[in-house]
Amino acid sequence: MIDWLMYVVLAILVIASFLDLKYKAIPSVLLTSMIFAVLILRPENLTFGVMAFVFAYLMKDLLDNLGGMSFGVADIKVLTIIGLMISNTGNLIAMIIIFLIFQFVYTLVWRWRISKDGEMPFIPCLTLVYIALILGGLI
Repeated sequence: MIDWLMYVVLAILVIASFLDLKYKAIPSVLLTSMIFAVLILRPENLTFGVMAFVFAYLMKDLLDNLGGMSFGVADIKVLTIIGLMISNTGNLIAMIIIFLIFQFVYTLVWRWRISKDGEMPFIPCLTLVYIALILGGLI
């Protein structure tokens, strides 16, 4: 079911992607407000939001420690928002698999075509994950 909240989250993610690509900075209040709004409107999905948060924090640790790449707080917030939009465990697992595939391809393409050493914005990739979940009917 596609509802208005899905479109609002998508619009915020597109704006955040633009800001991440252009300025490499996103106002914290934008994403924190979105977490709050989604949590108020979909409190039944709190468990999936918490699981997505823990997964995002795990990815931050893995990317920082093993990959030498930076996965910021804004990226954790975006994954938490996506998790709060998910309504069952199967869809959460699908989100994690889609994220891992997209992130791997995105990182390869970014390092190959854009910059081998520069900072890589992750939010555009997370927005693509969200779009894939919408198109797959998982949100």
